[in-house]
Amino acid sequence: FKVSARIISIETATVLKAVSYDHEGKLSDLLRGGMNNVALELSGQKKKIVPSIAIIPLDNKGADEDEFYVYGISADLISDVSGAGLIRVASLKKIEELGDIPIDEIAKKLFVRYITTGTLWKIGNVFQLSLELYDTKESKVLWSDRWQEQWENLPSIKGKLAENILSVLNVTTKQDIAQAPTTNPEAYEFYLKGKYKHDKREDMEDTEIARGLFRKAIELDGNLIEAKNELGWTYTITGAYDKAMEIYEEALKQAKEIENKNGIGVSLNGIGNLFSNKGAYDKALNYYSRSLKIQEDLGDKSGISYTLNNIGIIYKRKGDYNQALD
Repeated sequence: FKVSARIISIETATVLKAVSYDHEGKLSDLLRGGMNNVALELSGQKKKIVPSIAIIPLDNKGADEDEFYVYGISADLISDVSGAGLIRVASLKKIEELGDIPIDEIAKKLFVRYITTGTLWKIGNVFQLSLELYDTKESKVLWSDRWQEQWENLPSIKGKLAENILSVLNVTTKQDIAQAPTTNPEAYEFYLKGKYKHDKREDMEDTEIARGLFRKAIELDGNLIEAKNELGWTYTITGAYDKAMEIYEEALKQAKEIENKNGIGVSLNGIGNLFSNKGAYDKALNYYSRSLKIQEDLGDKSGISYTLNNIGIIYKRKGDYNQALD
């Protein structure tokens, strides 16, 4: 289809603006998307292109027991980048479901343009890292780097990776994306081990091991809010709501004290989930709304969508279907 559109002055009979637009595909797609582009161009506006990316988990080049490093760092990296602002990031679950297939196939199946791949190799107390960002549309590498980090810099690795990705794709963020969650590498290591064990759990014994690892991380750094919220989640999903509430409330209080806005938002959401599960819907709405405000302040698009979905569920359970749809 070829669309030609013009703005004409009826006073002077002159063409003020002319636009030509070509579309290959369904007419319905042209009407939904193409004509929007035509309208934007006619009005002198430029459509904001939101970059889309799949962050492939780092490849562990070290010992098998070091797998928790690459899994935990990759999972947190995906979470941080997806919540940074105007960027669409494929979920870790979707990536894992695809298995080992070519990069171009990954891009097609996940509807993304950019792909990152990389490696991590722990040699003694040194991490050897590499990362490459590939543009599947232009078939070229946009950025690549190889470097090493000392073990004591472990907590900062994720932030540096996220900062590089966002910088190359020109994504602005209100967050200090490079800020390390802790200055204690041992605490962060226990957190990564706990995250890996819990996400890969097969039974309740694995859950208890993960809880022990999170507690060890918290003992080493009481301000590691990520570990506290993860610990709270382990109790939420097993129905131990009172224990989960105790942990989330402590995490919320501490996150406020150290002004960890992201931690505040996650803790509020966790408490909202507990009230929702208990049927205390008005209380759940209160906590979700407070969490939503923080996520909006941070520009966390991923968090905003997650919380709005939770709010929609509450209104559905209350029988207010119109508000739920809204």
